[in-house]
Amino acid sequence: MLSSTWQVTGVSGTVAELIERTPHQRDFEATSIPGILELDGLWVRREEEARRAAEAGGEPTADRVRASILRREFIFDAPLKEAVERGWMMTLTFGGFSGPLYAWVDGTFVGFCADGFIPAAFDVTGTLQPTHSHTLAVLLMDSPVCCHGLFREVSLEARPPAHIVDVVPVASHDGRAGTLTLRVETTGGVEVHAALVNETEQERLWSAVASPDEVFDVRGLDVIPWSAEEPALYRLIVTLRDEERVKDTVSLDLGFRDLTATPEGLRLAGRPLTLRGVRRNECDGRTGLAVNIPEMLEDIVWCKRHGVNAVAIEQGPAHACFYELADQYGLYIIDRASTMYEPGPARDEAIEAMIRRDRAHPSVVAWNVGEEDEDIRAARALDPTRREYADTDFPLLSEVRAEELHYAPVTVAPSYSGVTVRNHMTFTSTCDLEFLCRVVEDGAVTWEYPAFLDVAPGETGFLPVEWPASGMREVSVRLSYGTGWAPAGFEIGRGVMPVP
Repeated sequence: MLSSTWQVTGVSGTVAELIERTPHQRDFEATSIPGILELDGLWVRREEEARRAAEAGGEPTADRVRASILRREFIFDAPLKEAVERGWMMTLTFGGFSGPLYAWVDGTFVGFCADGFIPAAFDVTGTLQPTHSHTLAVLLMDSPVCCHGLFREVSLEARPPAHIVDVVPVASHDGRAGTLTLRVETTGGVEVHAALVNETEQERLWSAVASPDEVFDVRGLDVIPWSAEEPALYRLIVTLRDEERVKDTVSLDLGFRDLTATPEGLRLAGRPLTLRGVRRNECDGRTGLAVNIPEMLEDIVWCKRHGVNAVAIEQGPAHACFYELADQYGLYIIDRASTMYEPGPARDEAIEAMIRRDRAHPSVVAWNVGEEDEDIRAARALDPTRREYADTDFPLLSEVRAEELHYAPVTVAPSYSGVTVRNHMTFTSTCDLEFLCRVVEDGAVTWEYPAFLDVAPGETGFLPVEWPASGMREVSVRLSYGTGWAPAGFEIGRGVMPVP
C-alpha cells in the first residue's frame, strides 16, 4: 500500500510546462492519501499563491491550467524486493482520483488516465530501478466537476509472469440447485484449479481441474439462493499451477441467484422484484470523495434498518468495498458508469472498466450506462446476464437520511378485533418476527401482548387480538433474532389505531 502521508504542492501553467516540471518538483507540503486536497489548508494556501503568482505575470491564457503535483518516496519490503529480482510483473494502481492524472516512477513516465472512478493500473515492471528507494510523482489536473485529489488507495502489486488476469463467474439458481459457469483468463500456466467452499460450515462443495482455455460448467450445486433478504455467499477459489507449484491464486465471494428482466421489470427466482430504493453519491460531508469503510458500512446499515433493499449509484462507480458490503448484508445495486464523458472512446473504456470490475457481485442487478444504443450494446457484450436500468425515481440517500425515510418490509394495521399484517418481502415469511401489541393510556403502557404470525411473502394475514376496552392500540413489528445490521428486538414496522 502506498497510501498514508504524501507531499503536495499547487501549481499552474500550461499542460506541457507542468508535465516537464512534475518529475523534478522539490518544494512540497504534507498531505494524506486517500484524501481531498480542498480539505488540506496548506495545499489551499499554496494553490492560491501559485494562482496569484501566475496572474501577476499577466492575464492567464486559455491554455493555462491549475493542478497539483504529488510525490511519495517508498522502499520495497522483502517480498516485493524478491519479486522484482525474480522478474515478476509490477503494477501501480490508483484506486480513485479526480481529474486527468499523469504518473512517473523514478523519473520515468508510466501512464495517463482521464477517469478516476475505476482503478487505473499501470505496468511499471521495466521502470523500477534496482535501488534502495523509489519516487512516485503524480500530476493531477483540477477537476471542474468534483472534489480534487487521490480519494482512494494507491498500491503496488507484484504478480508472477504466469498469473490470473480475470475470473468471470456466472452463478444462477433454479429454485432447487445452483449452477456455475466459470471462465478464467490467464497469461500462462498448465492447470487451473477451481473450488467452491461453504466457509460457514467449512465444507468444500465442488472442485475441478481444467486447462486455462477450458470453461468450467457445473450443475446441481447444493447452495442457498442469494437475495437481499437472505444474502447467502460462497467462496470461490481459483488457483493457477504448473508442473511444479502454484503460480497465482484469486478468491471471491459468489451468490447464486436467478435474475431475469421483463418488460414489467426485474424478476428474481421467478418472482417480481419490487425495488424500494435510494440513490447514493459516494461523498461524505467531512471527507468528500475519500469515503472510508466505516462510512460505507453506516450507509449499508441505515438502508437495512429502514427497509431499503436497493441502491442506485450516482455519477460514477462506488468504492469496490461498497459492493462487497452489499453482497454481505444484502442490497440490490444498480451500478453506474462514470458520467464524466460524452459518448466516445473514453466513455466506452469507463463502461468496460466498471463491468469488468463489478460483474461478479450478486448484489449488482442492473447497469446504468445511459440510453445510447452503442453503450447498451457494449454493456450486453461484456455481461449478457444483466439488463440496463437508465433512470429511477428513488430519493437521494443524503436527503432522506435526515427525514428517516422508512420502507416498511412488513406493515400492520390494528383494528377492533386484531391486526392485519401485510408482508411486502419477496422471499421471507414473517415467522421469525415478533408482533408486540400494546395499549397506551396517558402516555403509559397499560397492556402488552407479544405474538407471532406466519405470513408468506407478498401475502396478507390476520392476527386476532382480544384488546382491552379502552386505550390507544399500537403494534410494533420487531426482529426476534440478531443480524449484522440490527440486534434482536429492533423495530422494522409500526401501526397505531387511535382512541375513537
